[in-house]
Amino acid sequence: MTDTALYWIWLQKCLGCSNPKVNTILRFYPSITDFYEGGQQEWRLCGCFTKKEFSNLCTYTIQDAREIYDRCKKLGYKIVTPDSPEYPQLLKEIYEPPAVLYVNGILPDVDNILAIAMVGTRNATPTGKKLAYSISYDLAKNGVAVISGGALGIDTSAHNGALAAGGTTICVLGCGINYSYLMTNAQMRSKIANSGAVVSEYPPDTPPQKYSFPKRNRIISALSQGVLVVEAGEKSGALITASTALSQNKDVFAIPGQVTNAFAFGTNSLIKQGAIPVTNAQDIINEYSEKYSITLKDTLPLSEISDNIINSIPSGKKPPLSVNNMPSVKNNTGKATPDIAKSNVKVHTELDGVSETAKSVYSIILNNSSTVDDIVIKTKLPAAKVMQALTELELNDAVERKSGGVYALPG
Repeated sequence: MTDTALYWIWLQKCLGCSNPKVNTILRFYPSITDFYEGGQQEWRLCGCFTKKEFSNLCTYTIQDAREIYDRCKKLGYKIVTPDSPEYPQLLKEIYEPPAVLYVNGILPDVDNILAIAMVGTRNATPTGKKLAYSISYDLAKNGVAVISGGALGIDTSAHNGALAAGGTTICVLGCGINYSYLMTNAQMRSKIANSGAVVSEYPPDTPPQKYSFPKRNRIISALSQGVLVVEAGEKSGALITASTALSQNKDVFAIPGQVTNAFAFGTNSLIKQGAIPVTNAQDIINEYSEKYSITLKDTLPLSEISDNIINSIPSGKKPPLSVNNMPSVKNNTGKATPDIAKSNVKVHTELDGVSETAKSVYSIILNNSSTVDDIVIKTKLPAAKVMQALTELELNDAVERKSGGVYALPG
Protein backbone atom coordinates (compact mmCIF):
# COMPACT_ATOMS: atom_id res chain seq x y z
CA MET A 1 0.00 0.00 0.00
CA THR A 2 1.35 3.42 -0.93
CA ASP A 3 1.56 6.36 1.45
CA THR A 4 -1.08 8.10 -0.65
CA ALA A 5 -3.59 5.22 -0.54
CA LEU A 6 -5.64 6.96 2.15
CA TYR A 7 -6.10 10.01 -0.07
CA TRP A 8 -7.26 7.91 -3.03
CA ILE A 9 -9.73 6.03 -0.82
CA TRP A 10 -11.01 9.40 0.41
CA LEU A 11 -11.40 10.62 -3.17
CA GLN A 12 -13.28 7.50 -4.22
CA LYS A 13 -15.59 7.88 -1.23
CA CYS A 14 -16.28 11.48 -2.25
CA LEU A 15 -16.78 10.95 -5.98
CA GLY A 16 -18.00 7.36 -6.08
CA CYS A 17 -16.82 4.67 -8.48
CA SER A 18 -16.60 5.03 -12.26
CA ASN A 19 -16.11 8.81 -12.17
CA PRO A 20 -14.18 10.44 -15.07
CA LYS A 21 -13.08 13.27 -12.78
CA VAL A 22 -10.37 10.94 -11.47
CA ASN A 23 -8.78 11.43 -14.88
CA THR A 24 -9.04 15.21 -14.50
CA ILE A 25 -7.20 15.08 -11.19
CA LEU A 26 -4.52 12.80 -12.63
CA ARG A 27 -3.93 15.23 -15.49
CA PHE A 28 -3.89 18.54 -13.64
CA TYR A 29 -2.40 17.80 -10.22
CA PRO A 30 1.16 16.60 -9.48
CA SER A 31 -0.18 14.27 -6.81
CA ILE A 32 -3.35 13.34 -4.97
CA THR A 33 -1.99 15.01 -1.84
CA ASP A 34 -1.66 18.29 -3.76
CA PHE A 35 -5.31 18.02 -4.67
CA TYR A 36 -6.32 17.21 -1.10
CA GLU A 37 -4.30 20.02 0.41
CA GLY A 38 -5.71 22.51 -2.09
CA GLY A 39 -8.84 22.60 0.02
CA GLN A 40 -12.26 24.02 -0.68
CA GLN A 41 -11.10 27.10 -2.56
CA GLU A 42 -9.04 25.02 -4.99
CA TRP A 43 -11.83 22.47 -5.46
CA ARG A 44 -14.32 25.23 -6.18
CA LEU A 45 -11.99 26.77 -8.76
CA CYS A 46 -11.84 23.43 -10.57
CA GLY A 47 -15.41 24.07 -11.64
CA CYS A 48 -16.05 20.41 -12.49
CA PHE A 49 -17.68 19.01 -9.37
CA THR A 50 -21.40 18.67 -8.79
CA LYS A 51 -22.90 20.14 -5.62
CA LYS A 52 -23.08 16.67 -4.09
CA GLU A 53 -19.46 15.89 -4.98
CA PHE A 54 -18.24 19.22 -3.63
CA SER A 55 -20.21 18.66 -0.43
CA ASN A 56 -18.62 15.22 -0.06
CA LEU A 57 -15.14 16.63 -0.60
CA CYS A 58 -15.78 19.11 2.20
CA THR A 59 -17.48 16.62 4.53
CA TYR A 60 -15.52 13.37 4.31
CA THR A 61 -12.16 13.18 6.02
CA ILE A 62 -9.05 11.05 5.88
CA GLN A 63 -10.31 9.38 9.02
CA ASP A 64 -13.31 8.05 7.06
CA ALA A 65 -10.86 6.54 4.58
CA ARG A 66 -8.75 5.05 7.36
CA GLU A 67 -11.57 2.72 8.38
CA ILE A 68 -11.45 1.11 4.93
CA TYR A 69 -7.63 1.15 4.92
CA ASP A 70 -7.45 -0.62 8.28
CA ARG A 71 -10.10 -3.13 7.21
CA CYS A 72 -8.01 -4.11 4.17
CA LYS A 73 -4.90 -4.41 6.29
CA LYS A 74 -6.72 -6.73 8.70
CA LEU A 75 -8.04 -8.90 5.86
CA GLY A 76 -4.70 -9.00 4.05
CA TYR A 77 -5.95 -7.23 0.92
CA LYS A 78 -3.77 -4.95 -1.19
CA ILE A 79 -4.82 -1.41 -2.04
CA VAL A 80 -3.66 -0.47 -5.52
CA THR A 81 -4.00 3.17 -6.60
CA PRO A 82 -2.76 5.23 -9.57
CA ASP A 83 0.37 5.96 -7.51
CA SER A 84 1.14 2.26 -7.06
CA PRO A 85 3.71 0.56 -9.30
CA GLU A 86 1.25 -2.34 -9.70
CA TYR A 87 -1.49 -0.08 -11.09
CA PRO A 88 -1.85 -1.01 -14.80
CA GLN A 89 -1.15 1.69 -17.36
CA LEU A 90 -4.04 0.18 -19.31
CA LEU A 91 -6.42 1.46 -16.64
CA LYS A 92 -4.98 4.97 -16.74
CA GLU A 93 -5.84 5.13 -20.43
CA ILE A 94 -9.60 4.69 -20.05
CA TYR A 95 -12.20 7.41 -19.58
CA GLU A 96 -13.10 6.40 -16.03
CA PRO A 97 -10.04 4.88 -14.33
CA PRO A 98 -10.74 3.47 -10.86
CA ALA A 99 -9.29 5.58 -8.06
CA VAL A 100 -8.74 2.41 -6.04
CA LEU A 101 -8.45 -1.30 -6.75
CA TYR A 102 -8.84 -3.68 -3.83
CA VAL A 103 -6.87 -6.85 -4.58
CA ASN A 104 -6.79 -10.31 -3.08
CA GLY A 105 -3.77 -12.03 -4.63
CA ILE A 106 -1.16 -10.65 -7.00
CA LEU A 107 -2.30 -8.53 -9.93
CA PRO A 108 -0.52 -9.79 -13.09
CA ASP A 109 1.49 -7.35 -15.20
CA VAL A 110 -1.18 -6.99 -17.88
CA ASP A 111 0.75 -4.12 -19.47
CA ASN A 112 3.41 -6.56 -20.65
CA ILE A 113 1.62 -9.87 -21.21
CA LEU A 114 -1.26 -10.93 -23.42
CA ALA A 115 -4.51 -10.86 -21.48
CA ILE A 116 -7.89 -11.86 -22.91
CA ALA A 117 -11.25 -11.24 -21.28
CA MET A 118 -13.90 -13.93 -21.64
CA VAL A 119 -17.54 -13.12 -21.00
CA GLY A 120 -20.96 -14.55 -21.72
CA THR A 121 -24.36 -15.49 -20.40
CA ARG A 122 -24.91 -16.90 -16.94
CA ASN A 123 -27.40 -19.38 -18.42
CA ALA A 124 -24.85 -20.93 -20.76
CA THR A 125 -25.46 -24.10 -22.76
CA PRO A 126 -23.28 -27.17 -22.08
CA THR A 127 -21.50 -26.53 -25.39
CA GLY A 128 -20.87 -22.90 -24.46
CA LYS A 129 -19.38 -23.89 -21.13
CA LYS A 130 -17.12 -26.47 -22.78
CA LEU A 131 -15.92 -23.94 -25.34
CA ALA A 132 -15.19 -21.37 -22.63
CA TYR A 133 -13.34 -23.93 -20.53
CA SER A 134 -11.35 -25.30 -23.47
CA ILE A 135 -10.31 -21.93 -24.92
CA SER A 136 -9.43 -20.58 -21.49
CA TYR A 137 -7.40 -23.69 -20.70
CA ASP A 138 -5.46 -23.43 -23.97
CA LEU A 139 -4.81 -19.71 -23.54
CA ALA A 140 -3.71 -20.01 -19.91
CA LYS A 141 -1.56 -23.08 -20.62
CA ASN A 142 0.39 -20.96 -23.07
CA GLY A 143 0.94 -17.92 -20.86
CA VAL A 144 -2.12 -15.82 -21.63
CA ALA A 145 -3.92 -14.26 -18.65
CA VAL A 146 -7.68 -14.87 -18.67
CA ILE A 147 -9.97 -12.21 -17.23
CA SER A 148 -13.64 -12.61 -16.34
CA GLY A 149 -16.26 -11.54 -13.81
CA GLY A 150 -16.73 -14.50 -11.48
CA ALA A 151 -20.40 -15.06 -12.36
CA LEU A 152 -22.07 -18.38 -13.10
CA GLY A 153 -22.05 -19.83 -16.60
CA ILE A 154 -19.36 -18.65 -19.01
CA ASP A 155 -17.39 -16.71 -16.37
CA THR A 156 -17.05 -19.73 -14.10
CA SER A 157 -16.05 -22.01 -16.98
CA ALA A 158 -13.41 -19.51 -18.13
CA HIS A 159 -11.90 -19.15 -14.66
CA ASN A 160 -11.91 -22.90 -14.05
CA GLY A 161 -10.28 -23.61 -17.40
CA ALA A 162 -7.42 -21.24 -16.60
CA LEU A 163 -7.02 -22.74 -13.11
CA ALA A 164 -6.95 -26.28 -14.50
CA ALA A 165 -4.14 -25.25 -16.85
CA GLY A 166 -2.12 -23.90 -13.93
CA GLY A 167 -2.33 -20.46 -15.53
CA THR A 168 -3.22 -16.95 -14.43
CA THR A 169 -6.75 -15.61 -14.19
CA ILE A 170 -8.20 -12.35 -12.87
CA CYS A 171 -11.70 -12.14 -11.39
CA VAL A 172 -13.21 -8.63 -11.42
CA LEU A 173 -16.17 -8.40 -9.06
CA GLY A 174 -19.09 -5.98 -9.00
CA CYS A 175 -19.10 -6.01 -5.19
CA GLY A 176 -16.52 -5.96 -2.42
CA ILE A 177 -14.03 -8.84 -2.50
CA ASN A 178 -14.90 -9.76 1.09
CA TYR A 179 -18.66 -9.73 0.55
CA SER A 180 -20.39 -13.13 0.65
CA TYR A 181 -21.38 -13.06 -3.01
CA LEU A 182 -22.27 -16.21 -4.95
CA MET A 183 -20.89 -18.54 -2.31
CA THR A 184 -20.99 -21.50 -4.71
CA ASN A 185 -17.93 -19.86 -6.30
CA ALA A 186 -16.18 -18.97 -3.04
CA GLN A 187 -13.68 -21.83 -3.36
CA MET A 188 -12.98 -20.85 -6.96
CA ARG A 189 -12.25 -17.26 -5.95
CA SER A 190 -9.89 -18.54 -3.26
CA LYS A 191 -8.01 -20.56 -5.89
CA ILE A 192 -7.87 -17.54 -8.18
CA ALA A 193 -6.31 -15.43 -5.42
CA ASN A 194 -3.57 -18.04 -5.03
CA SER A 195 -2.51 -17.93 -8.69
CA GLY A 196 -3.82 -14.57 -9.91
CA ALA A 197 -6.07 -11.95 -8.39
CA VAL A 198 -9.61 -11.21 -7.29
CA VAL A 199 -10.14 -7.47 -7.67
CA SER A 200 -12.82 -4.83 -7.21
CA GLU A 201 -13.05 -1.06 -7.11
CA TYR A 202 -15.58 -1.33 -4.29
CA PRO A 203 -14.49 -1.41 -0.62
CA PRO A 204 -14.21 -4.98 0.74
CA ASP A 205 -17.62 -5.37 2.39
CA THR A 206 -19.71 -3.56 -0.26
CA PRO A 207 -22.80 -5.56 -1.33
CA PRO A 208 -23.60 -5.88 -5.04
CA GLN A 209 -25.99 -3.43 -6.67
CA LYS A 210 -27.70 -3.66 -10.04
CA TYR A 211 -25.60 -0.81 -11.43
CA SER A 212 -22.27 -2.06 -10.06
CA PHE A 213 -21.92 -4.94 -12.52
CA PRO A 214 -22.20 -2.84 -15.71
CA LYS A 215 -19.71 -0.40 -14.18
CA ARG A 216 -17.14 -3.09 -13.43
CA ASN A 217 -17.27 -4.30 -17.05
CA ARG A 218 -15.07 -1.37 -18.14
CA ILE A 219 -12.32 -2.77 -15.88
CA ILE A 220 -12.66 -6.29 -17.32
CA SER A 221 -12.18 -4.97 -20.86
CA ALA A 222 -9.54 -2.39 -19.91
CA LEU A 223 -7.23 -5.01 -18.38
CA SER A 224 -7.28 -7.02 -21.61
CA GLN A 225 -6.08 -6.66 -25.18
CA GLY A 226 -9.28 -8.23 -26.46
CA VAL A 227 -12.67 -9.49 -25.29
CA LEU A 228 -14.15 -12.85 -26.31
CA VAL A 229 -17.93 -13.17 -26.11
CA VAL A 230 -18.64 -16.91 -25.91
CA GLU A 231 -22.44 -17.00 -25.70
CA ALA A 232 -24.81 -14.06 -25.37
CA GLY A 233 -28.53 -13.74 -25.84
CA GLU A 234 -30.32 -10.62 -27.01
CA LYS A 235 -30.40 -9.18 -23.49
CA SER A 236 -27.08 -10.52 -22.20
CA GLY A 237 -24.98 -8.23 -20.02
CA ALA A 238 -21.93 -9.61 -21.86
CA LEU A 239 -22.79 -7.24 -24.70
CA ILE A 240 -22.06 -4.34 -22.34
CA THR A 241 -18.49 -5.54 -22.01
CA ALA A 242 -18.22 -5.79 -25.80
CA SER A 243 -19.53 -2.23 -26.15
CA THR A 244 -17.11 -0.98 -23.51
CA ALA A 245 -14.24 -2.81 -25.20
CA LEU A 246 -14.98 -0.98 -28.44
CA SER A 247 -14.94 2.39 -26.70
CA GLN A 248 -11.49 1.46 -25.34
CA ASN A 249 -10.22 0.42 -28.80
CA LYS A 250 -9.95 -3.24 -27.82
CA ASP A 251 -10.47 -6.21 -30.13
CA VAL A 252 -13.83 -7.96 -29.90
CA PHE A 253 -14.05 -11.69 -30.63
CA ALA A 254 -17.20 -13.80 -30.79
CA ILE A 255 -17.97 -17.49 -31.19
CA PRO A 256 -20.54 -18.08 -33.94
CA GLY A 257 -23.54 -20.21 -33.07
CA GLN A 258 -26.58 -21.79 -34.66
CA VAL A 259 -29.23 -19.27 -35.63
CA THR A 260 -31.79 -21.30 -33.70
CA ASN A 261 -29.77 -20.97 -30.48
CA ALA A 262 -31.12 -18.07 -28.44
CA PHE A 263 -27.76 -17.74 -26.69
CA ALA A 264 -26.02 -17.16 -30.01
CA PHE A 265 -28.10 -14.12 -30.96
CA GLY A 266 -25.68 -11.66 -29.41
CA THR A 267 -22.51 -13.31 -30.73
CA ASN A 268 -23.88 -13.71 -34.25
CA SER A 269 -24.98 -10.06 -34.24
CA LEU A 270 -21.49 -8.98 -33.16
CA ILE A 271 -19.90 -10.99 -35.96
CA LYS A 272 -22.24 -9.51 -38.58
CA GLN A 273 -21.14 -6.07 -37.42
CA GLY A 274 -17.42 -6.76 -37.57
CA ALA A 275 -16.38 -8.76 -34.50
CA ILE A 276 -13.66 -11.34 -35.21
CA PRO A 277 -15.17 -14.85 -35.38
CA VAL A 278 -13.21 -17.49 -33.48
CA THR A 279 -13.69 -21.15 -32.65
CA ASN A 280 -10.53 -21.89 -30.68
CA ALA A 281 -7.61 -20.34 -28.83
CA GLN A 282 -5.36 -20.38 -31.89
CA ASP A 283 -7.71 -17.99 -33.69
CA ILE A 284 -7.20 -15.47 -30.89
CA ILE A 285 -3.44 -15.92 -30.63
CA ASN A 286 -3.10 -15.42 -34.40
CA GLU A 287 -4.36 -11.86 -33.96
CA TYR A 288 -1.41 -11.01 -31.71
CA SER A 289 1.37 -12.98 -33.40
CA GLU A 290 3.34 -9.84 -34.30
CA LYS A 291 3.49 -8.60 -30.71
CA TYR A 292 3.59 -11.81 -28.69
CA SER A 293 5.59 -14.94 -29.50
CA ILE A 294 3.18 -17.67 -28.47
CA THR A 295 3.18 -21.15 -29.96
CA LEU A 296 0.08 -23.01 -28.94
CA LYS A 297 0.80 -26.42 -27.39
CA ASP A 298 -0.77 -28.84 -24.91
CA THR A 299 -4.28 -28.00 -26.08
CA LEU A 300 -7.37 -29.56 -24.50
CA PRO A 301 -9.81 -31.18 -27.00
CA LEU A 302 -13.52 -30.59 -26.40
CA SER A 303 -14.07 -34.34 -26.39
CA GLU A 304 -12.06 -34.62 -23.18
CA ILE A 305 -14.16 -32.08 -21.28
CA SER A 306 -17.04 -33.39 -19.18
CA ASP A 307 -19.69 -31.43 -17.31
CA ASN A 308 -18.10 -32.59 -14.03
CA ILE A 309 -14.73 -31.13 -15.03
CA ILE A 310 -16.25 -27.78 -16.00
CA ASN A 311 -18.06 -27.40 -12.68
CA SER A 312 -15.22 -28.63 -10.48
CA ILE A 313 -12.60 -26.41 -8.92
CA PRO A 314 -9.25 -27.49 -10.39
CA SER A 315 -6.05 -27.84 -8.24
CA GLY A 316 -7.30 -11.16 -41.32
CA LYS A 317 -9.64 -8.76 -39.35
CA LYS A 318 -12.98 -7.52 -40.51
CA PRO A 319 -13.77 -3.78 -40.47
CA PRO A 320 -13.95 -2.53 -36.88
CA LEU A 321 -17.24 -2.85 -35.10
CA SER A 322 -19.14 0.43 -34.80
CA VAL A 323 -20.47 1.48 -31.42
CA ASN A 324 -23.52 2.84 -33.20
CA ASN A 325 -24.46 -0.65 -34.43
CA MET A 326 -24.18 -2.63 -31.20
CA PRO A 327 -27.00 -5.10 -30.47
CA SER A 328 -29.55 -3.70 -28.07
CA VAL A 329 -28.97 -4.68 -24.43
CA LYS A 330 -31.75 -5.01 -21.90
CA ASN A 331 -32.04 -6.49 -18.45
CA ASN A 332 -34.96 -8.85 -18.20
CA THR A 333 -35.71 -8.23 -14.54
CA GLY A 334 -39.42 -7.60 -14.79
CA LYS A 335 -38.90 -4.17 -13.24
CA ALA A 336 -41.68 -1.73 -14.07
CA THR A 337 -40.78 0.92 -16.61
CA PRO A 338 -40.75 4.55 -15.47
CA ASP A 339 -43.99 6.50 -15.64
CA ILE A 340 -43.36 8.96 -18.48
CA ALA A 341 -46.06 11.28 -17.26
CA LYS A 342 -44.00 12.16 -14.19
CA SER A 343 -41.53 15.01 -14.02
CA ASN A 344 -37.79 14.72 -14.68
CA VAL A 345 -37.07 15.00 -10.97
CA LYS A 346 -39.34 12.09 -10.17
CA VAL A 347 -37.91 9.96 -12.97
CA HIS A 348 -34.36 10.68 -11.82
CA THR A 349 -35.33 9.55 -8.34
CA GLU A 350 -36.46 6.26 -9.84
CA LEU A 351 -33.10 5.98 -11.56
CA ASP A 352 -31.03 6.15 -8.40
CA GLY A 353 -27.82 4.21 -8.93
CA VAL A 354 -27.19 5.21 -12.52
CA SER A 355 -24.51 7.74 -13.42
CA GLU A 356 -25.15 11.44 -13.80
CA THR A 357 -24.34 11.05 -17.48
CA ALA A 358 -27.07 8.43 -17.84
CA LYS A 359 -29.55 10.78 -16.17
CA SER A 360 -28.59 13.57 -18.55
CA VAL A 361 -29.05 11.28 -21.55
CA TYR A 362 -32.36 10.08 -20.16
CA SER A 363 -33.66 13.64 -19.84
CA ILE A 364 -33.02 14.13 -23.57
CA ILE A 365 -34.83 10.92 -24.53
CA LEU A 366 -37.65 11.80 -22.15
CA ASN A 367 -38.37 14.88 -24.24
CA ASN A 368 -37.80 13.33 -27.65
CA SER A 369 -36.71 9.97 -29.07
CA SER A 370 -33.10 10.34 -30.22
CA THR A 371 -30.27 8.59 -32.04
CA VAL A 372 -26.76 8.36 -30.62
CA ASP A 373 -25.68 11.18 -32.94
CA ASP A 374 -28.55 13.39 -31.70
CA ILE A 375 -27.50 12.85 -28.09
CA VAL A 376 -23.81 13.46 -28.84
CA ILE A 377 -24.69 16.81 -30.44
CA LYS A 378 -26.92 17.88 -27.55
CA THR A 379 -24.63 16.74 -24.71
CA LYS A 380 -21.26 17.30 -26.43
CA LEU A 381 -20.15 13.97 -24.91
CA PRO A 382 -18.00 11.39 -26.74
CA ALA A 383 -20.06 8.77 -28.61
CA ALA A 384 -18.55 6.00 -26.50
CA LYS A 385 -19.65 7.74 -23.31
CA VAL A 386 -23.16 8.17 -24.66
CA MET A 387 -23.30 4.47 -25.54
CA GLN A 388 -22.26 3.50 -22.00
CA ALA A 389 -25.00 5.74 -20.60
CA LEU A 390 -27.58 4.20 -22.93
CA THR A 391 -26.51 0.74 -21.82
CA GLU A 392 -27.05 1.72 -18.19
CA LEU A 393 -30.52 3.01 -19.04
CA GLU A 394 -31.41 -0.14 -20.99
CA LEU A 395 -30.36 -2.31 -18.06
CA ASN A 396 -32.73 -0.29 -15.87
CA ASP A 397 -35.52 -0.71 -18.44
CA ALA A 398 -35.67 3.08 -18.71
CA VAL A 399 -35.14 3.24 -22.49
CA GLU A 400 -35.12 0.81 -25.38
CA ARG A 401 -33.54 0.74 -28.82
CA LYS A 402 -36.02 0.98 -31.68
CA SER A 403 -35.51 0.40 -35.38
CA GLY A 404 -33.12 2.78 -37.12
CA GLY A 405 -30.95 3.10 -34.04
CA VAL A 406 -33.44 5.40 -32.28
CA TYR A 407 -33.61 5.28 -28.47
CA ALA A 408 -36.98 5.92 -26.89
CA LEU A 409 -38.98 5.28 -23.74
CA PRO A 410 -40.26 1.69 -23.44
CA GLY A 411 -43.58 0.81 -24.96
